[in-house]
Amino acid sequence: MTRVVLELDPQRLGVGLAPDNIPVLLYGSSTTVPGAGVIGNDLRGRFERLGVPPSRQAMDLVAVAMAVTAADTFVLRDEAADGWRREIEIDLPVVEPDRWSALEPLLATTLGFLSGDSWSFAFRGGGLPPPSVLDVRHRAAIDPSRIDAIALFSGGLDSGLGVMDLLDAGIRPLLVSHAPRGDKTYQSAVASLLSPQPQRFEFNSYPSRDGATEITTRTRSFLFLTFAALIAQAVRSFRGATTIDLYMCENGLIALNPPLTARRIGALSTRTAHPHYLSLIQQLFDAIDLGVRINNPHRHETKGEMLARRVKKQPAMANFASSTVSCGNWKRKNMQCGRCWPCSIRRSSFHHAGLADDTTYETVNLIDALKEDDYRDDIVSIHTALRRRYERGLKSWVMQSGPLPNDATERAALYGVVERGMDELESFFASHGLSV
Repeated sequence: MTRVVLELDPQRLGVGLAPDNIPVLLYGSSTTVPGAGVIGNDLRGRFERLGVPPSRQAMDLVAVAMAVTAADTFVLRDEAADGWRREIEIDLPVVEPDRWSALEPLLATTLGFLSGDSWSFAFRGGGLPPPSVLDVRHRAAIDPSRIDAIALFSGGLDSGLGVMDLLDAGIRPLLVSHAPRGDKTYQSAVASLLSPQPQRFEFNSYPSRDGATEITTRTRSFLFLTFAALIAQAVRSFRGATTIDLYMCENGLIALNPPLTARRIGALSTRTAHPHYLSLIQQLFDAIDLGVRINNPHRHETKGEMLARRVKKQPAMANFASSTVSCGNWKRKNMQCGRCWPCSIRRSSFHHAGLADDTTYETVNLIDALKEDDYRDDIVSIHTALRRRYERGLKSWVMQSGPLPNDATERAALYGVVERGMDELESFFASHGLSV
């Protein structure tokens, strides 16, 4: 088990720890302690820019999420016994340690499903309290009186289409973006194309430590959701509302993300918007009285259906849609690859909607990717999944993604969206000469 110990006080960082423990300075920018990491320097000031102070519970929630992000970044999967599943213990200060100690089983279950790791927590007092009302009023960067809901905004096609739907419905969303290095530019470019222009709020946790870091970061959505929930709780408090919606707009196929191959079963496939994960997060939000309701209004739609519906309303969508980023590999060459699972679903949505795709892709012709050893795995995995869904049955395949809701109608809708999404992919692959 790897123990990650977080401190607010730089003077206490690393004191009394075993050599294999990882000390992390919370809300710190740098440290001279050997082997130590830092995280959250950008966030400390962000808490003061919301127009109203967040609650103690919300502050603690984000501290937990940053601790998780630090551990997920600094603890290497290569050093796990099986090369994947890590055993991680987090020791961190919070404002309300008794509350969080009682919530440890729910936290461990939620994060275990999301990342595939074993998580445990030790909570102690001394966490960062909310900023004062005076500090918040003087530094406010948003106007909570003009916000009806919060929407996660990644600069991807789904989040962009989802925001357009909210604006059409007369909802004034605050767009919250997790903007790590490289993402901010395209997120701002996509947001600038929205009309009317919603308010936006960006953040970055900036985890940093000398040496190798883990690149899989399966828990990244945990920090994204929890920081957005902190903002939502503050806005709800300002408005005097009982609840406020937090929109996570994701098409149903990507949300469920059934494993393409046996090698990707479990958390080897991302579970960022899986309904079981979101239900666990909702339980956590409810347990700490945030008054925040997670809503994915597109869980029953394919990406192609989302785009086609928007094109009917707004035919000149090619520029906006092509400006978004869906690729999981784009940072490698500052270009969307055109062949990974997210890119294939993206391209199939343009194909389904009959919309010109002006995106620049590294791989344009899928058959060309089959000739390259470094590229062919994605195409072969997707093509195999398209074929095997007929052989093994769609329902059993979808259930490999994780537990589904008990409601029969909801389950049927989720099975249906996966089937239609795969139909879109099959049609797109056939257009490239890769029939099933």
